Amino acid sequence: MADAHVASMEQRANNMVAQRAEPALRLLHTIVTSLHENAADPRYRRLPYSTNRKLRSVLDKSTEGQAFLMALGYRLDRTGDLTLDLRGRSVDGVRPLYSSALSTLSRALQQLTSSPAPREVQLDQSLPPQPAEGSAGVTSVTVKFVKGGPDLHGAVVSRRFDAGDTLRDVKRFVEGSMEIKLARPRDEEAAFSSSSSSSAAVPAQDAAAAADYQLVDRAQQNRAFADDDADTTLQALGLWPSANLTAVVRDASEHDPSALAHSHSGAAAEDTHAQQQSGKGHGQGQRQRQSQRPLPSQLLNAHKSRHEAYSSKRAMGTTHSAKRAQAAAAAERRAAQDRVMAVLKQEAKAQDATKASQAQAQAQAQAQVQVQAEAEAQAQAQMELDEAMALQLAREFENEAARTQSAQA
Repeated sequence: MADAHVASMEQRANNMVAQRAEPALRLLHTIVTSLHENAADPRYRRLPYSTNRKLRSVLDKSTEGQAFLMALGYRLDRTGDLTLDLRGRSVDGVRPLYSSALSTLSRALQQLTSSPAPREVQLDQSLPPQPAEGSAGVTSVTVKFVKGGPDLHGAVVSRRFDAGDTLRDVKRFVEGSMEIKLARPRDEEAAFSSSSSSSAAVPAQDAAAAADYQLVDRAQQNRAFADDDADTTLQALGLWPSANLTAVVRDASEHDPSALAHSHSGAAAEDTHAQQQSGKGHGQGQRQRQSQRPLPSQLLNAHKSRHEAYSSKRAMGTTHSAKRAQAAAAAERRAAQDRVMAVLKQEAKAQDATKASQAQAQAQAQAQVQVQAEAEAQAQAQMELDEAMALQLAREFENEAARTQSAQA
């Protein structure tokens, strides 16, 4: 059974390497190191899963990390914490399992650090954990890019966020997606180019230059989000349970100083020419400025969406809804752990069945060899008996012949 748990831990560690789950691997390495160094101390056999937010966020993001702990012997107790079950073994009896787990995690971390992570994985690791589809408080955010060049214009990216996440998280996702899409053609060109050093520096410059954009929500009358909205939750901004946003990327000419100076000089020349004309257009310009002013309802809605006392109540909800969300999240975590335990039990049963079939086949082979040996021994004994009888008959025949000759003489 111990070999089955070691094999399961190696498989989970390899899966985490493939998923680039470096935070989960480092957390597991710290846990197993503490267990190995303090095997006799029961305090290190309990993980505060229900109260430690960092521990819970890392494990909730990595199902393979949860399976690794389950294979190591951790179980979810009534308080919501993870407790190590020694399965009736002594402290010295579990030390080899700790050593195997520690060596497995060390190899996985070494393998992970030896190969660089793709940009997509780095972006996903920098964002909050992506909630499961259909879970409580999840919002689906879809962003369409407008302008920004042929590699970016018309591209659509989407991701799930929690309703309590802020607009700053969405902007990090948008900026990271822009860098990935702008750097992808450069990476493909650099893969077939001999001068990799010169072509590798261009994508970062292009991505940094194209990072100037405006995030707009078409569903809210083309609402343009300002920098003050970065720390506001998605639910308070009306981006829940779904949001279809547009990222309008500003071209280089729009924020180029020389282009701006040229446009300003042209505008100044036009203003000078307009001032030289008669004052008949003064009243018409004043009417246009009045028509461009926002409506009072728009000003009130913008003020309400930015007011903390107004938005926090909508974002946090009532106490009962928060408790229901926590209970649903706890039930989802327990269901996920039950699924992991079921998979581990099925793997253990399959391995036990394989070992039983192999033992049965080996016993049958040994029995067949023993029967064959007994048959050969019986045949040998019969042959020896036949030879003894033949010798006895030959002696009797010789004695009879001798008596016949003596009688005739």
